[in-house]
Amino acid sequence: MPEPIIYVASAGTGKTYTLMNELEQALKQTTPRTVIYTTFTNAGASEAIKRALEKFPQFTELDFKFFRTMHSIANRAIPSRNMMGVTDFIELGKELGVYINGQKALNSQESSPLNDSSIGDKLLQLDAIKRLRMCSYEDVMMQQDTSSFSVNEIKEFSENYRNFRNKNRLYDFTDQLEQLLVLLQNNEWCQPLTDLFIDEAQDLSNLQWAIVDEFSKLVTNVVIAGDDKQAIYGFSGGDPDSLINRKGTRRILETSYRLPKTILNFSEQIAGRIQNKQDYICLSNKEGGNVHDILSLDDVDLSKGTWMLLVRNRKFLEYFEYILDQKNIIYSSSSGRCSVDPETLDCVTQWTNLMLGYPIEGRCIKTIYKRFLRGSGTVTRGFKGTIKFVEDDEAKTLVELQTDHGLVANGTWDQVFSLPEKVTETVKKLEALGELNKKPRITISTIHGVKGGEADNVIILPDMANLSYKGFLDHPDNEHRVFYVAATRAKTNLYLHQPITDMFYPIK
Repeated sequence: MPEPIIYVASAGTGKTYTLMNELEQALKQTTPRTVIYTTFTNAGASEAIKRALEKFPQFTELDFKFFRTMHSIANRAIPSRNMMGVTDFIELGKELGVYINGQKALNSQESSPLNDSSIGDKLLQLDAIKRLRMCSYEDVMMQQDTSSFSVNEIKEFSENYRNFRNKNRLYDFTDQLEQLLVLLQNNEWCQPLTDLFIDEAQDLSNLQWAIVDEFSKLVTNVVIAGDDKQAIYGFSGGDPDSLINRKGTRRILETSYRLPKTILNFSEQIAGRIQNKQDYICLSNKEGGNVHDILSLDDVDLSKGTWMLLVRNRKFLEYFEYILDQKNIIYSSSSGRCSVDPETLDCVTQWTNLMLGYPIEGRCIKTIYKRFLRGSGTVTRGFKGTIKFVEDDEAKTLVELQTDHGLVANGTWDQVFSLPEKVTETVKKLEALGELNKKPRITISTIHGVKGGEADNVIILPDMANLSYKGFLDHPDNEHRVFYVAATRAKTNLYLHQPITDMFYPIK
């Protein structure tokens, strides 16, 4: 097994750029088809492929077939079974006499899935932690923060859950990893491999590290990159200690290209509170940057630049949403809310194109007919139903819609569409600014939801839900890492919002 190169990469230090350079060296000796490049999220894997294609245009996307999350690699390698779905989890709950929220069971990226979960959801999470951390039921019992199940209760649930999956020939996400590990241990991996790249390694679980060890036996080159200060997925099995203690040749990326000096120094002060971490120094190559204290959003000018408004728990998203709604400011939120939904914006753009003489696709035409053309004077009576026969990818002109589908309305979108007055005002504002087809400059999100992202300006609300605050008092390192991640999203200005409750992270 080759000794790995381990890049210790603080926020904004060019980790992906460095990995692409390492990949370039590897591809002088091989092809992408023998390279595994795995990272924590699908978005991260897609970004790696995008950058690789930009750097190596001689290849196609198909050549980078192992540039995937570990779950995705497993899904392609192990014996085929259907995955547990919403209805399966609900049926499981009925069989075992506990309520399970099927949607929550499939969402493992929330900041703390157990906080407001049912008994069944909590038991599912404890089962996953036991398997991902490869620990005993006794260890899982001791690690509970939001429940007090006995060893026997957890074990009985896990056995019944496993029997349910086997009976119905179903996998869950952890099954995929377990099956991949068994396949590798049995020497059943059939694809030739030369290189292994592991990105965001601080978020890997013990089970994933075991898979890394097996893959390492099949290659001649292993490159690992991660930052244990950004390990914020412990609730789903992430184990930063495995990265901290892993043997290898460490190379420190010590220059931050994202964070100006003032913001970097503030972020490092937060990181300095973490007891268990690798010790290294990170410096900025940019002067300036600002860290501000604010009492409310009235203290900032949101009219320019990109913004992230970050909260620790989902319950606080609505705090920022309400204020921006009152100010008629355009935003998107990880709650799913936004000032104007993307479908409306797309239909406004397409209607404008239609009036200019361009054909538009059937899928958009159907939405316009169904959602926005209401009342008399829009579509001839009896013709609205004809639009369902248009194929989604079939393009239609204004004349064709008038002739074949009874379109009468003929004017600008604000003259024709039936929209609430406030939505119309917002869309007109976007249109005047030339931002109809652009992503909103302002994003409201949980801190976990923006890991890897950045913005010119970041506002952090330090308040915490009750169980998160309790967890902070018991295990402060976890929250130090979370708020370090939040602070390191800012490229120019970092704003520290005054707490709005009595439970908050002391960010200063």
